[in-house]
Formats: sequence, C-alpha cells, structure tokens
Amino acid sequence: EMTKDFAEAIKIEIKRLDQAGCKYIQVDEPLFARKPKEALDFGIEQLERCFHGCSKNIEKIVHICCGYPNKLNAIDYPKAPLTSYFDISSALDDSIVDTISIEDAHRHNNLKLFELYKRSKIIIGLIKIASSSIETIDEIDKRIKLVLEHIDKERLIVAPDCGLGLLTRDLAKIKLKNLVAASKLN
Repeated sequence: EMTKDFAEAIKIEIKRLDQAGCKYIQVDEPLFARKPKEALDFGIEQLERCFHGCSKNIEKIVHICCGYPNKLNAIDYPKAPLTSYFDISSALDDSIVDTISIEDAHRHNNLKLFELYKRSKIIIGLIKIASSSIETIDEIDKRIKLVLEHIDKERLIVAPDCGLGLLTRDLAKIKLKNLVAASKLN
C-alpha cells in the first residue's frame, strides 16, 4: 500500500513535467535490482502507475540502480547480484516503460542480457561514476561493439552508469568527451 501511495505522489510530479513539455521523463528505481522478487510482485506495477495518465508523446524511462558508491574510487561498495537484471528483464520489457537504463561500467553484465529486450530501448552505462580512472575511447568503443552484437543499434543509447556527482567537473568532462567520441565510431 505504501508503494502505491508513493507511486501516486510521483505520478503528480510526472504529470506536471509532462504538462510543462518534458519529452523524456526518468524515474530512478533504487531497489529493483536488489529486490527482484518484490519488483516482480508489485514494484513494476507501481512504476507503471507513476506514468498513468501521461501523454503518449513522452518517453518513459527507468534507471535501475545497481550499486551505491559513497565516495570517489570506492571499490567494495554494495552491488546488486548480476542475475537481478536478468530476473526483471522480461517484466520490464513488457511494461509501459519505453527505455530501461542499466549500469554496466562498474561491472559488465552478461551480454545475453541485451537479447532479452525485444521492444525496449536500453541506456547502457559505459562510464564509471565513482572512479577517477578515465575510460579510454577505445575501451568504450569495444564495449559498445560487443553490446551491439546483442541488440540493434536503433535501441541502444550510451550514457554514464548513473549521476556524475562524485566526479570533479573536469574529470566528468573528460569522461563524457570520451563517451561521445566512442559513440561516434558506432
């Protein structure tokens, strides 16, 4: 019941964004990868509730958080089990969500995961958001090419794993420039 009430509150804000003309609206979901059973039992239904009543011209996006670093260069921070993305993939692909954001830079997913999405667009995280090491254009390009063997190009969007708040502005700019350069190679 609490998740239903929470979804109703989020829906109000999403409708306001929709009415203001936002075309891309993303909900960050912190627990689906950590609690896939609950995601399947009631979480995805409540995620969909957040978007009920919105216009059809918005892109409904969900970011499925996988790990929560609390400082730059954190290594052993808690991460969801690798199987979690597999567990919830079909239900997400069948949901009203258009695009699913998946973290992949801090820990690569099994490439078979991308084959499970038949309809949805996938945003793949290719930049570590808690590491001062800089992903090279070549490293990013190689990962993109591997992923593209498992999902069509028209449904793949490249991005950082999550927000860039732990990075300095200069470091974030370098990482993003490399991401853009690598994406242009594909």
